[in-house]
Amino acid sequence: MAERRDFEAFTRDYPIPPGEIEYSDKPDVLIHADRIIGVELANLHKVDGANPTSEKVQGLRRTEVIEIAERKHRALNGRNIELWVDFNPEYPIVKVGDTAEALLSVATRIANEHAGHQSFNALEECPEIRFLFHNGKEYPDAKWRLAQSHDVPSLLFERVKEIVAIKSAKAQKYQNCDEYWLLLTVDFWDPSQDQYIDWPHGVSIDTTPFSKVLLYKPAFRQVVEVQQ
Repeated sequence: MAERRDFEAFTRDYPIPPGEIEYSDKPDVLIHADRIIGVELANLHKVDGANPTSEKVQGLRRTEVIEIAERKHRALNGRNIELWVDFNPEYPIVKVGDTAEALLSVATRIANEHAGHQSFNALEECPEIRFLFHNGKEYPDAKWRLAQSHDVPSLLFERVKEIVAIKSAKAQKYQNCDEYWLLLTVDFWDPSQDQYIDWPHGVSIDTTPFSKVLLYKPAFRQVVEVQQ
């Protein structure tokens, strides 16, 4: 269970009161110390995962676009080239089928370039593509691949405020505890989450039901307390 894994890592990187740990629900963890501390856990995604522009959604669409275009290219008996594709997040994929057809068109055009091909600029017929590469060779087991690069932004503190507000509204339904903490985890390996977690100086959030709001990046063993 991801939440349990994250909390166990957190206990190695942040001092918690000694006591029995109970994995529960609403909130996710209970620390039975001198006082009962309820800890609610959540991942800090850059954008709501239901948003079609989110990395969570776009990542799936990018893979699907490549698979569809590659399958059609093989059906057309095109050269068995390997293709690496990077998509532009500023032009999110809206219709998978349309983007796949555009990628197929570009691939068909460049497939016979025996010297290879590199495109580092947005393609007019497919602005969703930011980078395209093939080395000009054929392979019997050629495979088209997603070669996506990602920027790591500064902490999206407005997004933090949004999640804190959502969790605060739900806190009234939590089990009775002496105090509550909110732990927001950033997974370095997940591009839909990865961001720096340094809290901006002089910025605070409104008072919440949580005595502590903590940001945690396990890969760096970094914990930051949000100012309230």
